[in-house]
Amino acid sequence: MSDSSAAVARATEWIRGLASEGGVAWFGTRIPPGVDGVQPAQAAHWLGRELDALVFETGRDLPADALAIAAGLLRGGGVFLLLVGSPAPTPFAHRLQRFLQEDIVEWPDADVALPAPRPIRRGGRLRLNAGQARVFREVVELPARDEGSSVVITAPRGRGKSTLLGALVGHWQTLGDFDLRVTAPNPAAIQPLLAGWVSPSGPQRRRGRGISDVYVAPAQLLADRARPDLLVVDEAAALPVHRLLALAQVAPRVVFATTTAGFEGSGRGFRLRFLEALRQRGHRLREFRLERPVRWPANDPLEDWINRLFLLDAEAEPAVSGRQPAGRMRWVSGDRLERDERRLAAVVGLLSDAHYRTRPSDLQRWLDGPGWHVGLLEPVGGGPLLGVVLARSEPGLDPVLARAVWRGERRPPGHFLPCVLAGHGSLDAARRPALRVARIAVHPQWQRRGLGTRMLRAVQHFARRQGFAMVGASFGARPDLLRFWNAAGFRTLRIGFQRETTSGLHAAVVLRGLDARARDELRLLRGQVAVDWPIWRGGPLRALESGTASAVQQDLPAPQWHGALADAESILGFADAGRPFELALPALFRWLEADAGVLDRLPVRDAHLLAAALRDLRDWPELSILAGESGRAGVIRALRRAVRVVLQSGLSSASQRA
Repeated sequence: MSDSSAAVARATEWIRGLASEGGVAWFGTRIPPGVDGVQPAQAAHWLGRELDALVFETGRDLPADALAIAAGLLRGGGVFLLLVGSPAPTPFAHRLQRFLQEDIVEWPDADVALPAPRPIRRGGRLRLNAGQARVFREVVELPARDEGSSVVITAPRGRGKSTLLGALVGHWQTLGDFDLRVTAPNPAAIQPLLAGWVSPSGPQRRRGRGISDVYVAPAQLLADRARPDLLVVDEAAALPVHRLLALAQVAPRVVFATTTAGFEGSGRGFRLRFLEALRQRGHRLREFRLERPVRWPANDPLEDWINRLFLLDAEAEPAVSGRQPAGRMRWVSGDRLERDERRLAAVVGLLSDAHYRTRPSDLQRWLDGPGWHVGLLEPVGGGPLLGVVLARSEPGLDPVLARAVWRGERRPPGHFLPCVLAGHGSLDAARRPALRVARIAVHPQWQRRGLGTRMLRAVQHFARRQGFAMVGASFGARPDLLRFWNAAGFRTLRIGFQRETTSGLHAAVVLRGLDARARDELRLLRGQVAVDWPIWRGGPLRALESGTASAVQQDLPAPQWHGALADAESILGFADAGRPFELALPALFRWLEADAGVLDRLPVRDAHLLAAALRDLRDWPELSILAGESGRAGVIRALRRAVRVVLQSGLSSASQRA
C-alpha cells in the first residue's frame, strides 16, 4: 500500500482490530496509540519476538536493516503490510520498486478488506524436528568430552537455533554439580532461548537454577575471571572477534551459536574469520548447521523475497578450471550495476566473503551512496568475476573544519582519511581530496596470484584521472595485510588506539600520495609518527600484537620531530579544547620529561595522576583509581584540568618574573 493518509488510516484500523489477539506490531514513525511498535532505528531490540501481523513504513529512505529484521519476526501464515512512500530516485529505490511488482506482492484495492493472518502454529507439545534432534544428540554429550572442545552451531533465521539451545541448556541444567553459563550481546538476545527451553520429546520440568540465572554479560564474565564447566555464547557473530576469542578461553568447553544470514550480516565472514582464528589457537571444533525452517514453511515466499532483495545468500560465481584468465579493470556506477543482477550478486558475494560483517544496508549504501565507485576485474573473454574493489571519494576539509577536527571538536562523516590527516596535524594535506578503498576482494580460486596488487594499481590510475591527491585505506591490522599494502606502495600512517568491534583488531590506516606535494606531506607526517611511535607502543598500543607492531616499525621512516612549537600547540589543544588524549600524549610525554618541575606546580593527587598517565603510561583502570573517577572520560577531564593548572601557573610565574 502507499503511505498516503488514507492508507495509514486504513492500516491503523486493521492493526488495531488485531491487537487484542497479540502478536502484532508497527515499525515506523506513525505508531498508533494502543499498538505495540518501534522506530526502525531500534528494530534490533525486537530480536527474538514472533509476530502474526506487522505494518512496516518504508519511508523515503528505506531502513534496510530494520526491514530485514521485521521480516524475520513474522510467523508462517502471518501478514506483512508495507506502507510504501515515494522513493528517492536512486538505484536501490529502483530495485525495491521492481521487487514490489513481483507476483508474490499484493496491492490491495481500497474497497477490499485487508487479509487476516492465519498463523501456522505448532500444536501440542513443542518438539525438536529431525535436524534439531540430530544436532542435540551430537552436542548433548559435550560436558563429557575433553577440555579444549568447542561446538559451533550456525543457522539462517527461523531455523530453531534458540529452541535447540534451550533444549541443550535445559538438559545440562539437570546434571547437578555442573557450572553452566550463558552469555550473549545483551539479555534480550537469550529470550528466544528461554522460550525454547524444552526436552527433545516435549516440555521439560525445570530443576535447579532458572536459565535466566545463568546469564552473564560478556564483559562481566571476563572481568570476574570465572571458569565454568561449559559456556554457551548465543548470537556470537554480533560480538567482536577479540571478545569471542577471549570468551573461548573462559571455559574448557564452549558452544558458539549464531544466525548467519539476514540482519546480523555475519554470514560467511563469521565462519571464515572467527572460526579460522579459533583453529589457529588450537581449538578442536565441531560444526553443525540447521537448514530446515521451523517458524515458517520451507521455501517461504517472504524469506525468499528478502534474501533476493538484499542478496543475503549471494556467493562468488564458481570459477572455471584451468589457467588463470587474463583480466581487465572496469569501473561501474551503482545504477549500472543494479541493472545487471548476475554481476551484482557476484560482487556482493565476493565482498561478503572478504568482510566479517555485511548488512542489508551495505548493499543499499554501495548502490546509492554519493561518491562510491565499484571496480570490477573481469576476464577478457567473459566469465566469473575475478575481483572487485569498492572505493569512496572523500572531499578535503576546508581550513576551519580541518582545525576543528585537529582540536577534537568535529568529525564530519564521509571524510575519514582527511580527518585522520587533520588529527595528526597535517592540515594542508587534509584539505585535499582522497579516495578511500573501503573493500577489496579476489575470487578465492585466484587469490595470492597478484590480482589484489593489480587492482590497487588500477585504483591509483583511476584516482589520478579523477583528480585525487592520495589513495588510502583502513583495515584490521595484521602483519600479512600490512605487508600486502606496503608492498603495493601504501605507507602506514596510523594504528587505531582501540580495537574494532567487528574484527577485534586495531585499525591500520595506510596512504599513498599521487603527486609530489602529497608524497612530501605524507613523508613529513610519517617522520613525526616515527618519533611518537615508541610512546604509543608503550601506552595505548601496549596490547598490540607483536607481529603487527614489528610490521609497523619496519615500515616507518627515520624519525623527524616537528619541533617544540608543534608540541606546545598539541598540549594547549588538549588542555583548552577537545584534542584527543592519545594524539596529544607524545607531546605531553616529552613536556613532562623536559620539565621536571611540572609536577611541583600541582597538588599531590593531581601530580601522581599526571605522572602515571604521561610518564609511566599506566592503563585506564589504574588511572581511574588514582583520579577517583569511574571511567576513561572522567580521567581525561581530570588530566585536562591538571594540565591547565600547570600551564596557567607557568604563565603566572613568567609574568611575575617579567
